[in-house]
Amino acid sequence: MMEKECFAYKNGRCKALKVKKCEGTSCGFFKTKAQILEDQERVFKRIKSLDPATQRNIMEIYYGGKMGLLDDVEVG
Repeated sequence: MMEKECFAYKNGRCKALKVKKCEGTSCGFFKTKAQILEDQERVFKRIKSLDPATQRNIMEIYYGGKMGLLDDVEVG
């Protein structure tokens, strides 16, 4: 069952889409939990590379102002 590997599959259903049956790897939203973590790290690295005012703006809008999420991110 590929759906069990998808980040959005919880409690027997898809949390990303309103579908009756999981399409597995053919779904455009299918990503493993590891892929989601890699994507999130890439996003945080990009945000951290921006000027401080832009960082704060993005973090306030999309992450509830939790600037601490960027603390462990290394830009390199």
